Amino acid sequence: MPSIKHPFDPESLYQVDDEGNIRVSNGNQWGVFTREGRHLSGDIRHADPQLCVWVGNNPDATTQLSRPRMAGREV
Repeated sequence: MPSIKHPFDPESLYQVDDEGNIRVSNGNQWGVFTREGRHLSGDIRHADPQLCVWVGNNPDATTQLSRPRMAGREV
C-alpha cells in the first residue's frame, strides 16, 4: 500500500486504502479523504491536498505504457 509521512508533521501518515481513498493517521486518530484532499470520514478533518495527490497517484504499471494511453505520441 503506497504511503508517505508528512515532511512537516512526521507523525501524520498518508496511505492509499483499498477503495483508492487516502487514509491519514496520527496516533489513534484517523481520517479518510479523496485523492484531492476532501474529507470523507473520521476524526482528522484536514489533510494536505498535495500529499493526497502524491500518494494517490500510482498508475498501474501494467497499463501505464499501453497504446491507448500513448495515443497521439510518436513511439
